[in-house]
Amino acid sequence: MTDAYQNLIYAPEVQAIFESHYDELFAVLEGENISAAFAAAKTNGDRTGMIREAAKYFRAKPDWKVCLPSPKFDTEAADRVVSGFMREVNVDWQFPDADVDFLFNPTKIHPPVNHEWLWQFNRMSYWPNLAASYVATSDEKYAITFNSHVLHWIAQCQCPAEKWNNPDSAWRTIEAGIRLMGNWETAFGAFRRSANFTDEALVLMIASMHRQARHLVAHPTARNWLMMEMDGAYTFASLFPELSDSEEIRQFAGNRLLSEMEGQLLPDGYQCELSPDYHSCVFHCGFGLYQVAHALGRENELPARFGECLKEAAMATVKTSTPGFTQPRTNDCYTMHTKDITRDAGAIFPDVPEFRFVNSDRKEGTPPAGETASVFMPYAGFAVMRNDWTADSLYMNFDVGPLGCAHVHQDKLNINLYRGAEELIFDDGGGQYEISDERTYGLSAYDHNTVLVDGMGQNRKEPVRSEEPINAHWVSTAAFDYAKAVYDGKFGDGKKPATHTREVRFCKPGFAFIKDLLHPLDGEAHTYEMLLHTDTCNVHPVAEYEGALLGELGKTYDILIVPVGQIGEISTHTGEKEPRLYGWYVGRNESNLHPATTVIRKIAGKGDCGFETLLIPVCHGNRLPKISVEGDTVCVNHEGIDYHIRRSDLSH
Repeated sequence: MTDAYQNLIYAPEVQAIFESHYDELFAVLEGENISAAFAAAKTNGDRTGMIREAAKYFRAKPDWKVCLPSPKFDTEAADRVVSGFMREVNVDWQFPDADVDFLFNPTKIHPPVNHEWLWQFNRMSYWPNLAASYVATSDEKYAITFNSHVLHWIAQCQCPAEKWNNPDSAWRTIEAGIRLMGNWETAFGAFRRSANFTDEALVLMIASMHRQARHLVAHPTARNWLMMEMDGAYTFASLFPELSDSEEIRQFAGNRLLSEMEGQLLPDGYQCELSPDYHSCVFHCGFGLYQVAHALGRENELPARFGECLKEAAMATVKTSTPGFTQPRTNDCYTMHTKDITRDAGAIFPDVPEFRFVNSDRKEGTPPAGETASVFMPYAGFAVMRNDWTADSLYMNFDVGPLGCAHVHQDKLNINLYRGAEELIFDDGGGQYEISDERTYGLSAYDHNTVLVDGMGQNRKEPVRSEEPINAHWVSTAAFDYAKAVYDGKFGDGKKPATHTREVRFCKPGFAFIKDLLHPLDGEAHTYEMLLHTDTCNVHPVAEYEGALLGELGKTYDILIVPVGQIGEISTHTGEKEPRLYGWYVGRNESNLHPATTVIRKIAGKGDCGFETLLIPVCHGNRLPKISVEGDTVCVNHEGIDYHIRRSDLSH
């Protein structure tokens, strides 16, 4: 233990903080629930005796059935934590002498500034692995580090009297919820029998968790935050029933979480933020609470609708799943895996064939029933097109929905195109939650497969949620899928120079035909730019077809982009920062920021203008398809199949 650490922990003002925690906990810790010796110490006002007896009781309790350390552990990662090395939002920091400062944010001295570093650091997601490594090795250095973290955090991180959700606060309610959803309880359960987890630290940790649970009950927020807040409060109160207010906390949290989940899930089962990331978050918060209640025999505390809400949310992820059993990135998102939800849903509903289908990698169960494998989500606004449910299927997600209730992007009419597990036309999910030009770009229409008007991207504020089913002119047959939608919102700083209508004909099993119509609203001439993004820097012209480009992604499939009709100007942009950002993949979590390619088709004119574009996955090294235009018909021979597309009517 360093001198700086000792000076902090034993400072008089810190001792006063600890004493206030003891007093709060002992006020709700009933003597008869602990021991006669504890009750006697409480009657006599013997704080030292109460600490000793409470610690003795909680060390001796049987292990919980939930919040147990994982059998998987990484001692190298645990050793880095012991040394004071931390990594959050892909940014590393080494605390000198392993003296961890829980209110420090390294991105303030090494921009771009990202307030999420401090916030996510205070989720203590590194504690469960520290605990698992301790259980596996019995190495007391992990317990010593944990003990110091607990005391240090309580000493440093007092809840602000107000604005606790602001930057630089360790008490943002989403963090408090995540801590109590399992990170803190898992670590507590693993270290509670170590002599290096002192009686004082053990009791203070319970007191701090109780204080955080009461804070969450007193200050609930909304949407995905509230789900994490209530899951955390319920989990803590369930695992510590000895406290006199635990039942009150459980009842409040369980009812509030279900009410919020019902309000957030749209009639088609998708969560209202329209992000797979936050859809998953809402599901897992509900599942976590359900799992705790089930393990502790408290199912009767949950409303009857609880399980059905979880089932509906899980089914929505199956319907939107890509052939690689990931989720298309829409709004703020990183790559989400469908099994992360269906695995848990299958534990509750083992006989649901759709969950078994995903969890078994198609060996068991059946995919969602329907006349075709495609589906339209009429409230989320996702036109999910696929030729079948095989692992190598062609897949497109066409987004015709509203903004979403949070974490929104300017991306109406955006498309994502996959062949099998490979994403050929991407939506990168918008990157880290930092303050940077790249983050601004990731949210904008410039980083999506949309159309600009006079260099301006979409700038919509409403609607954030569909209260009625969306009419996307949806058609789905064995031969093709079709959807159509209009963007009639604002561009740039609030102008409405034109409307953008996009039609998609998804030709099974081979490719997609995209038709864009720009209609001016002011009678003036305008410049229009259609953007397509592919995650490669190797995009080059194809001599066979005027204006065509081939993006080689270095995997099984390349993407062939073929303009039809009026060609206009075609350009490619890779890793550019001036005059504006173009050609970047703004990744998060599984993929950092890196150069990619933005393909731009550009036309100008007065009156209606438009683009027609073929997007064709081509197996790398194979012959290119044969393409011809005969009046109103586009003819394509691809992989031995002849397609005939009537340009004036894509819906038949």
